[in-house]
Amino acid sequence: MSRKQKYNFEFKLRIVTIILEGKDSMRGLSRSEKISEFNLYFWLKLYEVYGEQGLHGISKNKFTIEEKIHIIQEHQNSDLSLTDTCVRYRILNPSVLFQWIRKFKSKGFKGLEDNRGVHLKKKKTITSMTKKSAIPGIKSSMTDIDVLHYLLEKSYEYL
Repeated sequence: MSRKQKYNFEFKLRIVTIILEGKDSMRGLSRSEKISEFNLYFWLKLYEVYGEQGLHGISKNKFTIEEKIHIIQEHQNSDLSLTDTCVRYRILNPSVLFQWIRKFKSKGFKGLEDNRGVHLKKKKTITSMTKKSAIPGIKSSMTDIDVLHYLLEKSYEYL
């Protein structure tokens, strides 16, 4: 599902050409158009590197751990700024790269894993069929494995 762009291509191109032609400064355009200077700088960099194609927008990329490590190493081994590195690899915001670097320094490879939604997959609660067949004293928050283990123990004791 793509998100709606706040600024369309024509608007970005008009702003970038005004800056390149020297008709107005970034600060002046920032104030008159009510856009952050960072956005203007980022659009200018995208235009310089990719031409008009760079202003069409960046889709939300998903990077693998290997790609993230490569980008972090590239940033650290070169004299590129966060913004320039983001432009090169088409990362939407330098704060994303900054977070990767911070997590990699503190947690290593484990910090770069995408953990969104993991907590939802960790434990499955008892299904309605298992709840009906379970013994009344069992808590409903037990996992399927716990219930099976309990039932096996009880059936073994019965035999």
